Amino acid sequence: MKKLIVLVTLLFATASYAEEITIVPAGKPGGSSFARATMYQEVLKKNGHSVKFENISAMTEATKYLEKTRGKENVIIMFASNQPAQMGYFITKKNFVLREYSAPYYWCMSNEAKGKDKLIVGLDKNMNQKFSDAVFKKLGKEVVYLRYKNSGALYNAITGGDIDVMFTNQGKSLKLVGNKLGSCIANTSKETTHGVKSVYTIVDNGLAFPVMDYPIISNNTSDKFRELLLETNKDSVFKSWRQKRKLTEIVGALPRKEELKIVEEGQHYWK
Repeated sequence: MKKLIVLVTLLFATASYAEEITIVPAGKPGGSSFARATMYQEVLKKNGHSVKFENISAMTEATKYLEKTRGKENVIIMFASNQPAQMGYFITKKNFVLREYSAPYYWCMSNEAKGKDKLIVGLDKNMNQKFSDAVFKKLGKEVVYLRYKNSGALYNAITGGDIDVMFTNQGKSLKLVGNKLGSCIANTSKETTHGVKSVYTIVDNGLAFPVMDYPIISNNTSDKFRELLLETNKDSVFKSWRQKRKLTEIVGALPRKEELKIVEEGQHYWK
């Protein structure tokens, strides 16, 4: 009898999500957002869910799609905590579902740049310059900035000798170190991470440095929908992807309310 009750419960839970789930990458092929979106598509389909992949790469268009489909379909978007400050669409209790992973940004220098007093520093196109200004002022370095469209372009620039330092995400920073092409000066978290010291050991003037959170936002923020996506993240496809990138497993470690508080506060540090 007990086995029958469990079976009925599982069947009911599956039936609750018989409606289609629309996945929006809000990023282009080759990027982490697109990779995450395709993993959700793969795992949800594998688990018997009906999935539609809406290939919208622009974040502004993705959020418009989410809002216009409220009450019509379940839409999930691969979001990031630096986006709200750039586009004015903020993470709130009305769209936040879960915090998938988090990682600091790093300042990393090429081997050839060591000892230079004047540095060419590469930034993502929308990155606020004040963060790097604070660091290099403390280090007594003169800086010239160049802007690049994404982390891949920054990595190519530093390995090609066009810039001395890049300020970018964990993936490309650890790749530079792993390939023995450079070393990292500091990371934006409050702790030593992957052997790289915290920026707060250099700058102690009260400035809050941004750490990138990667939440999933949706027009369905129910507890049941959150549980479905948390279970999806337990699949080996997701776990191996995060392990390869040396990301700490935090999915479901905190209640939704606490996760939301962290992300809501952090999204404002990017201004």
